[in-house]
Amino acid sequence: MRSAPPSRFRPTPGLLLLAALALLSAACSRHREQAQPGGATPQAAVADGYALLRRNDIDGLYRHALPPADYAAMRARWGLRTNASEFTPAERAQFARVMAMLTAPGAQQLLWLQLKPRLQRVRARERAQIPIMVGMLRTMAETGVRQSTRLAPDEKVQALKALAALGGWAARTDWLDPARVEKVLGVLVGTAQAMPFRTLDQALALPYVPAMQALGRLWSGFKQALAVYGLSIDVILDTARIEVLSDDGNVAVVRTTFDVLGTPIVRENTLIRQDGRWYDRATLLHWRQVLARPAAPATAGSAAAPAVSRSVAPAPVPPAHAPAAAASR
Repeated sequence: MRSAPPSRFRPTPGLLLLAALALLSAACSRHREQAQPGGATPQAAVADGYALLRRNDIDGLYRHALPPADYAAMRARWGLRTNASEFTPAERAQFARVMAMLTAPGAQQLLWLQLKPRLQRVRARERAQIPIMVGMLRTMAETGVRQSTRLAPDEKVQALKALAALGGWAARTDWLDPARVEKVLGVLVGTAQAMPFRTLDQALALPYVPAMQALGRLWSGFKQALAVYGLSIDVILDTARIEVLSDDGNVAVVRTTFDVLGTPIVRENTLIRQDGRWYDRATLLHWRQVLARPAAPATAGSAAAPAVSRSVAPAPVPPAHAPAAAASR
């Protein structure tokens, strides 16, 4: 597991509709306290990232994963690469119809009355085919892992172990169970009604703070939807056993072992120390690459962003096994 979410929330109609139909949640995590940049120790840096994931605090993850100068630069560029013209009028109309359906008065009851008889017919016809479909998807995912040029050999081993555990769970799960489907329907309706947008253009134009809150709802909903089917990401995060394998005061290697449905899955992170705080090296390198790309001009469908402060420049990221003098500042 990584300590930071993906570099840019760029919703497509397919992604947004899938999220709206399966993963949204009415629960919105409030900021209990502002996250601090990095960790006081390598172990704390990793543990704090998992705690923020558990609390659904997406802005907190950014604050925690990035030194202050990088975080400020990321916020300043928010929305500058979003182009609403990428989406067709038909895609916009479809998104608006789905949101209108989910946010109508009495939506949960009305949708369930429509869905229940169809679900019973589909379940009777397709229930035996679901394990076959799961097996095909698992095979495709495993092939992708084996052919990946971005994963190290040990990372491929752990990814395949995780796919085996999750594939077994998915094959055993009755995805069309009416009681579970009804619960997920309630989750997605509640969250759709709590979202700060009703159209695709409004979603793309969200400023940074409400966008982070919406992402927190999406992540919370993803967890709640999976929990309905017996997979709790919060429980998995709670099983994290963190060990510091090496630490020369400037570069450290930390191993985390998770229990995923009874299978131990191992993740190793290389951390570096900057300004007395510890950060995940891979995350910093990724963000430096993102920030190095030229930003597109703001469009009518993108949020306005403040100017980047040039008073503080991001510190260089040293190699993973840099000498202590090069890794510290």
